[in-house]
Amino acid sequence: MTALLEIISDQFAPALGLKSGRISVMLRSPLENQSNRLYDVWAGDRHWIAKEYIKPEELESAPRREHKTLCLLAPLDIAPQPVFYEPAVGPIVIYEYMEGQMWDRRHASPADLQKLAEVWLKLNAAPADWASRGHERSLHIIEQELQQGIQNYLDWAKQMFEPATTAAEMCLEILASRHAVIQELSAYPSVPCFGRGDPRFANVIQRPNGQLGLVDWEDSGLRDPAKEAADIVSHPNQEDLLSWDEWQVFIAPYLAAHSKIDPRVGVRLQRYLAIFPIFWLMIIIRRGIQLASANRLAGWMSNGIPANLRLQRYLARALAWPKMDYKDTLETLR
Repeated sequence: MTALLEIISDQFAPALGLKSGRISVMLRSPLENQSNRLYDVWAGDRHWIAKEYIKPEELESAPRREHKTLCLLAPLDIAPQPVFYEPAVGPIVIYEYMEGQMWDRRHASPADLQKLAEVWLKLNAAPADWASRGHERSLHIIEQELQQGIQNYLDWAKQMFEPATTAAEMCLEILASRHAVIQELSAYPSVPCFGRGDPRFANVIQRPNGQLGLVDWEDSGLRDPAKEAADIVSHPNQEDLLSWDEWQVFIAPYLAAHSKIDPRVGVRLQRYLAIFPIFWLMIIIRRGIQLASANRLAGWMSNGIPANLRLQRYLARALAWPKMDYKDTLETLR
């Protein structure tokens, strides 16, 4: 925190014409899976957020993407207003605090989802010229990574927990069955648009004026709009909160708008929904192995529910595809 205080005192305060002695800084409690540090910065009744990036592989790219995005979206009033960023000073971006209530685990109403679609289509139209984090990785590379990750899980299960080999082998079978889907997706052209890259409800802010705002833009950039929609629907922050039928209030206008210039966006969305459950299975399983190795697996939760239930839900989604109703499959797994 010392480095951050020096930046605020020596760079941020003078830039805004403030006296550094009148500024207070307090670390915010981190959310689950948060990969940065957030600080409340106050000067009288003025309130900002200082975001410090701490992942070694993203110390340059993440703050740059975040600041470029905040500048790009500043006229649209759907993101915090940027205030300070000096790459030579450090991996820190400071922006105005956005008043409102974080959605997080909110069961979004139809009215909420309609507003969310409006905001998402507005940001999709922003004229960005940079790629989102990970956009350069091909589906074939992702397939290889998933294959290796599941094989690692199977190897671990054979040594440490034999009953888990059944689930690991099932995951390998599912991934093998998706090879044709991945080839098909890779062959489809897409019309990239500006997207978030991290669409969890924890980044949605219900503002006092009734409008929605979005925070946390470090992963944003150009990506396939079908991939963006699949990410929104399947993200572990909210995948258990809404049924596929409930999601249609968001999906229908989203696809209708994009289909005007991207006729296959709906087809690609359906195909991405065959892959995202396997992706999230691997993310959560990898975390579980880490916790088991540290003897910390007891009571493990994933975004508000027991992690084992979250894993069952993703496995059921993967097994039931292309059906979106996976309740019967989930009951069989339990």
